[in-house]
Amino acid sequence: MKIIVLKNNLLEGINSVERSIGSAANLPILKNILIKAEGGAIELTATNLEVASMYAVSGKVIESGSITIPGGIFGTVIKNLASERLTLESSGPSSLLITTDNYEATIQGTDASEFPIIPEVSNAVSVSIPSSDFLDALASVIVATQYSEIRPEISGVFIKLDDGKLTLVATDSFRLAEKTVPGVALKSGDAVAPFIIPLFSAEEILRVFKDSDGELSIFIEQNQVAFSAGPKRFISRLVDGRFPDYQAIIPKEFTREFSTDAKELVSAIRLTSSFAGKTNDVLISSGSNGKFIDIACGDSSLGENHYRIPVKLTGDEFKLVFNWRYLLDGMKVLKGAEIYWGIVSPDRATLMKSKTDSSLIYIVMPIRRP
Repeated sequence: MKIIVLKNNLLEGINSVERSIGSAANLPILKNILIKAEGGAIELTATNLEVASMYAVSGKVIESGSITIPGGIFGTVIKNLASERLTLESSGPSSLLITTDNYEATIQGTDASEFPIIPEVSNAVSVSIPSSDFLDALASVIVATQYSEIRPEISGVFIKLDDGKLTLVATDSFRLAEKTVPGVALKSGDAVAPFIIPLFSAEEILRVFKDSDGELSIFIEQNQVAFSAGPKRFISRLVDGRFPDYQAIIPKEFTREFSTDAKELVSAIRLTSSFAGKTNDVLISSGSNGKFIDIACGDSSLGENHYRIPVKLTGDEFKLVFNWRYLLDGMKVLKGAEIYWGIVSPDRATLMKSKTDSSLIYIVMPIRRP
């Protein structure tokens, strides 16, 4: 193998795939990046057997071939080179020579035949969606989940395609976010069953494709999903489990409702939570005349504080205790100047959404009865 590439092009590829590099504790070969030059194309690949990242690097192929080399030393060398034009040439099946005008290095690698075979997502159902729409939807819901060894089915993002709309849902059983993207249609295949992307994979998709323009293609099979945009590809196993029937916990009718300025609410929660001490509790209650809400937080060793925000409350008075971090997580993703709250009771889920965008809802459970 012999290729000529520009440093910035190669570095972009390394940055794209490096977080998919696996652990040597499982298989030493997983610490390597596969460099493959074939048919005029140069591709970098890294995998940990759960996910795989591929990046097509722009460059010139002098001789076709492939080799795998340790990702750590490879990335360090390329990042610190001063020259822009690089020549990469394999010497035998397991040695890579890197040369510039004033630098030369030989990195010991491994024969490419030992690198894990990356499964092709063939005969898959495919969907095409603007990258910005999908990434915005994914970022909007991912805040509501976290890793759980006990319940792996909620350690990820649930995705379904139905009636021309893509719905993404995430929950950690204390809060839930649902985002709907309309106008999404199948490119191929008859139907697609709902599936769950692991949390790590969802985080990687946001990172890998964050600067992608144009369309993002999604290919779904029974136990894996692939994403492709421009020079980037990402493959992930799917979570083997059944996502909870989340529709059952979304409140449909409310006994109290109000809307408030989004920025002021964020400021109020951030300010009052500084008195939270070791707990994350914040008390939100309605004023006696229904014209304001009171946000309060206190700790016996710190003191207490209150912040009042004018609102127009419909329904009965209320007192609710929330985890203030969960509230801020929701406020970060809800877009719009005004936020709507729908309340059922102190022991039922509270719904939050933007007054101008109903495609995203954020639901959070009160901690306890005040």
